[in-house]
Amino acid sequence: MGVTTGNRGTTTQRISTTQEGFITTNGSGGASSSSSSSSTNNKKKWSNLMPLIVAIVVIAEIGFLGRLDMAKNAAMVHTWTKSFYYASLGGVSTSVLEDDDNFDVLKIHNIINTTSTSNSISNSNIQSESGNNNTGGADDCEVWLEKQDTVSYSRDFQKEPIVVSGLEQDWNTCAVGCKFGSHSSDKKPDAAFGVPYHAPTEGVLRSMESAHYYPENNVDQARRRGFTVIMTTSLSSDVPVGYFSWAEYDIMAPLQPKTESALAAAFISNCAARNFRLQALEKLEKHVKIDSYGGCHRNRAGNAVDKVETLKRYKFSLSFENSNEEDYITEKFFQSLVAGAVPVFVGAPNVMDFAPSPAAVLHIKELSDVSSVAKTMKYLAENPVAYNKSISWKYDGPSDSFKALVDMAAVHSSCRLCIHLATKIRETEERGPRFQKRPCKCTRGVETVYHLYVRERGRFETHSIFLRSGNLTLKALESAVMAKFESLNHVPVWKQERPESIRGRDELKVYRIYPVGMTQRQALYSFRFESNSDFRSYIESNPCTKLEVIFV
Repeated sequence: MGVTTGNRGTTTQRISTTQEGFITTNGSGGASSSSSSSSTNNKKKWSNLMPLIVAIVVIAEIGFLGRLDMAKNAAMVHTWTKSFYYASLGGVSTSVLEDDDNFDVLKIHNIINTTSTSNSISNSNIQSESGNNNTGGADDCEVWLEKQDTVSYSRDFQKEPIVVSGLEQDWNTCAVGCKFGSHSSDKKPDAAFGVPYHAPTEGVLRSMESAHYYPENNVDQARRRGFTVIMTTSLSSDVPVGYFSWAEYDIMAPLQPKTESALAAAFISNCAARNFRLQALEKLEKHVKIDSYGGCHRNRAGNAVDKVETLKRYKFSLSFENSNEEDYITEKFFQSLVAGAVPVFVGAPNVMDFAPSPAAVLHIKELSDVSSVAKTMKYLAENPVAYNKSISWKYDGPSDSFKALVDMAAVHSSCRLCIHLATKIRETEERGPRFQKRPCKCTRGVETVYHLYVRERGRFETHSIFLRSGNLTLKALESAVMAKFESLNHVPVWKQERPESIRGRDELKVYRIYPVGMTQRQALYSFRFESNSDFRSYIESNPCTKLEVIFV
């Protein structure tokens, strides 16, 4: 409110601005010739000042618009120096100028500062392909990466399943489309059993016999012969076909009373084995009583006996293999576990990898070990507390390492072959130009988000997980994997295969995470990311890393 004094009384004048910035006056109160004259003079003064006021306002507006241009240009430069996928979103709505009847230079200054700050924030946001701006930071990186890294594969395995020639199909379901048998179509099969093939058909060698007796089953020798997919008992083969499985052996069967007077039972019929098992039997018989039901050193009738039911009555079982070959562990060992008779083992040097607990096996590594093993057998037989520790896994459950091993067989080996073949086909396609263009990571400010893919062993399709550069650790990896699969209400592939007593509840537990394509020997026993820095280096050098997880 402005107050002016006239010759008579008091006149109150209100000075206001129009939308364009012009000043107007309104008077009220008594009127006189003196006040009229004064009003006329004032009008003349304002008329004289009007051009100056207009000029000031125009200059202010020009300055304001210039500031906006500078902000825009700065945003453009910022955009050019950033990734192709970033965008500037700055700008001030003209409604701010149109709606304020009391707009002044101070407000112009405030709006310019606010606009500059707004531009700085928006310039760091990621712009999606649709042009919509995101403001969630690293979370928006995830959305953007999910879009940009999605490339369609040329083959849909549900419509064009893997075709394998040479064997009949003997399973019901598989995580990937898969057909076995003889096929007369013009299309070549993806793989064939029996003899080496040339691309695009993979030659598959499949055998459960020991390489000590059949050297062609040795993994390296089979590859030299031209086979590209190896399926043997070796965990170093492409698709292992072991003797173990939850379906075939009731490993968690309850214990029965040990009623036999002899400490151990033996079922050995091949008396010409290429290892020292016969000598070990002869030497062990000198220390402990053994009932022999097989063709070698038979002292009990065994033609019509049920092997597992017989073993249940003994405290120990002689699980003597016919060769000492890595991973070659047959039904002799697993039948002993079913029976609850402690295996006294001759055979694979890595038998402890197959043990349900550290105390569950007595291993005769060489002939000189027989005496000490016999001594241990007698001690355990005479001390129930010590013996019960050897079979406590029957009550407490086997180790995670044992479960992880046997769980592999929850998926039929033929299905695992198809998963292996389909994975190789996709890996070949991923080396092509379409997949090489995937960004696989997104940087926003000082933080980079890495896009990884993970699947459960025995499954085919992968799921996205994301890790931040500020927390690129093994612990963060496990947490991200757990969070992803829990959000999917994931049911482990072995859930219905394991004995009910060791299925656990619905919670997930990670046992191993490793790169897709590793052998089960590597995955279960030899591979580890040595440190967080080792893991970081792997992720940075392998864009869109694909991992496999084993749950127990």
